[in-house]
Amino acid sequence: MLFEIQLLGEIGRLNAPPKEWLTILRRDFEVNVCSLPFYEVVEASYSERWTRDPIDRLIVAQTRLGGGGLITRDRTIRENFDRAVW
Repeated sequence: MLFEIQLLGEIGRLNAPPKEWLTILRRDFEVNVCSLPFYEVVEASYSERWTRDPIDRLIVAQTRLGGGGLITRDRTIRENFDRAVW
């Protein structure tokens, strides 16, 4: 989610803007921006009750709806979402 990449950059955890990361992810990993309507992702996030973090809920809900996998350092996500790896 590009929004979280922006937030991580603002707190110094990433060193490039979202568009630059997207370029890298497209080139190196064939990642694309999800085309699901945001309201569908929000509705799906209601069932992600394992966390109070709204961004984590949206990321996992979007991944579930899209049928893809998720690469994350977040241990809580990996423990609660079987398609998440590090």
